[in-house]
Amino acid sequence: MRRHPTTGEPDLFGFARDYLHAYMPTVRGLSPKTIEAYRISLECFLGYLTETDHVGHENVTFDHFDREHLKGWLAWMTDQQHYAPKTVTLRLSAIKAFLEYVSHEDVTLVALHQAAKNLKGPASSRTPVEYLSEPETRAILAAFSGQTAKSRRNRMLLILLYDTAARVSEITGLTLQDLSLTDAGHLTLTGKGNRTRIVPLTAKTID
Repeated sequence: MRRHPTTGEPDLFGFARDYLHAYMPTVRGLSPKTIEAYRISLECFLGYLTETDHVGHENVTFDHFDREHLKGWLAWMTDQQHYAPKTVTLRLSAIKAFLEYVSHEDVTLVALHQAAKNLKGPASSRTPVEYLSEPETRAILAAFSGQTAKSRRNRMLLILLYDTAARVSEITGLTLQDLSLTDAGHLTLTGKGNRTRIVPLTAKTID
């Protein structure tokens, strides 16, 4: 339990420091880019408080994380900052995740998390996923002739991306130990948060 040495109230910035620099990278194993997104979300909320409530960062406390302030922040991001609905929702999710963390660390903050967790960001329209046609897919895979070692490597990377639906970072992070060409052939992919999953390979890809 972290308490401010002067006020005796929960230490907001002490919790934020532990959350961003210890809990997220060490316990959760999140990437630096993900942690940066959470930090930006916290700073965005502080910026809202400064602009609308004229509260300096040094005077912000957990009392400002109440439901009414969060609802005002959502409206501010949408109406004044003109953030896309997806951005607003992601930033709200980051704040709710932070409040969930502090609620486990300090019982006096549980009510804040309970009040915030049912807040929802603006609805965003779903863009239909567009798929390549078979001729388009063949054209991409044929971009490298395979006549040189580099060309064969590049073609194989495209084939693996197509066959496994893996992220580019997952393919480029592969090691020989992640590849099995015996029955049944598969790849062991390591994704976000160092989570692994096994993806089967087709017989043609193995050949």
